[in-house]
Amino acid sequence: MMDEKKQKIKINKKVIVNALLTVLNVEKISPSFIRIEFGCNKPVNIDPLWICPYLKLLFPDPLTGLIEFPQLDENNKILVDDKLRQLVRSYSVREFDHVANQFFVDFAIHDTGLASVWSQKAKVGDQIGLIGAAGKLKFTDDCLVLMGDISAVPAICYTLEHLPKKQKVFAFMQVNHKSDMVSLPVNKSVEVNWLVQNSDKPHQLIDAVISADLSGQDKLLFWGGMERSLAQAVRHAVKDKFTHLQPDAFHITSYWREGFAEGEFKHRE
Repeated sequence: MMDEKKQKIKINKKVIVNALLTVLNVEKISPSFIRIEFGCNKPVNIDPLWICPYLKLLFPDPLTGLIEFPQLDENNKILVDDKLRQLVRSYSVREFDHVANQFFVDFAIHDTGLASVWSQKAKVGDQIGLIGAAGKLKFTDDCLVLMGDISAVPAICYTLEHLPKKQKVFAFMQVNHKSDMVSLPVNKSVEVNWLVQNSDKPHQLIDAVISADLSGQDKLLFWGGMERSLAQAVRHAVKDKFTHLQPDAFHITSYWREGFAEGEFKHRE
C-alpha cells in the first residue's frame, strides 16, 4: 500500500528543456479558446501515463521582447526569481505529436493577462520559451474522477483522449458556452458530464460530483483544476463525502484566482 501511495505522491516529474517554441498555426476554436500549434527546437518527452500533463511556458519580456531562460543550480533545479515568476505560466498539453515534436495549447480568452493577451496577438513565426513539461500523477487502477471549470477543459480532454485500456473515468466539466463542449471518443468506461456556466446554479459542478453514483468503485482518485474559490469548495465537499479515502486520493488545484495573475497566489492550499 505504501508503495502505491508513493507512486501517486512522488510522481511530480519535471522534464527541463529550456527550448524555443515557434508558432505554426493559430485558430480560434470556440468563444473561450484560441488553439496554438507550436514546433519545438528540442526533443521533449510527455509520459503517456501522465494524468493531465502541463507545460511551463516562458513569455517574452514585455519591455524588451527577449526570452531569458532560467538558470539551473547544481542539482538541475530552476533558480526562480521574481522576474521569472512574472513571465512563466503553466498550460495544459492539449495535444502532443511526438514524431513531429509539436504541441497544441488552448489559451483561454481574457481581456487581460500576460498569456491570454499574447495568444490573441500571436501569429505564425512568433516564439516563446518552454522551460519544461511535467505531470503530478500517473494512471493507476483507481477509478479517476476529473473535475474542472473552463480552465481545465484542455487538460481533461487530453486525458480522456489518452486513457489506458479499461481505465474507468468520471469527468465533470463546466464551460462558459455550449459551443465550448468538445466531441470526445466513445468509451464505455468513461462517463462525461458537461455543464454550462449558469449564475442561477453557482454550485452545479459541486452538486454534479457529489450526486454522482460512485458507490460501485473500489478505489477513487480525484483530480480537479479550477478557480481558487471553487477549488476550495469542491475540495471540502468531496473530502466530506468520501471520508474513507486517504489524503493522497485528492488532487485539486487552483488553476487561477479571480483578480490575480499566476505567481500571486498558491495553487495548493
